[in-house]
Amino acid sequence: MLPKAERVLSLTDLRDACPGVTLLPLVESARGMLAAQALAEAPGVQRLVFGTIDYTLDLDLGDDPAALDPGHAHLALVSRAAGIAAPVAGVTAAIGDEEQLLADVVRARRHGFGAKLCIHPLQVATVHDALAPSAAELAWAVRVLQAAAAAQAAGQGAVQLDGRMIDRPVIERARRTVERAG
Repeated sequence: MLPKAERVLSLTDLRDACPGVTLLPLVESARGMLAAQALAEAPGVQRLVFGTIDYTLDLDLGDDPAALDPGHAHLALVSRAAGIAAPVAGVTAAIGDEEQLLADVVRARRHGFGAKLCIHPLQVATVHDALAPSAAELAWAVRVLQAAAAAQAAGQGAVQLDGRMIDRPVIERARRTVERAG
């Protein structure tokens, strides 16, 4: 994990010093956010990480979690465009506040994040549970994949489930949901 990632040259220097290392650039500043696309496309980068505490300080954003939304959206967008894993959300500093932790995970997930940094071991189980699909989401995904497989086996092109058309993006979303469930 490379803190204060703002330049591709820093990633290149690190890769040269440690060949084969997987890179996780920590975007913690306005400069890092502006360089996020180039950072995401750099060789060896597995995913971006949002350093929200330092980013909030750098931009003087205050405590409103909504102020991080543009940064969340940007990192998710450039990660997807670069073909790397979904970004990692920053820490929740309130160690004993499970409600705040859950709200932070849900907000990051809505923006397309796929992981979250934990500042304390007590946060790990909550983060894992919040990132996993619910039982209802998983059941829906399994039904979609079963309906798609049955239609394909029957030589049907179009698939319907519960009165809704199931096309390629819906099937892919279902596949990803099952994958997230592990």
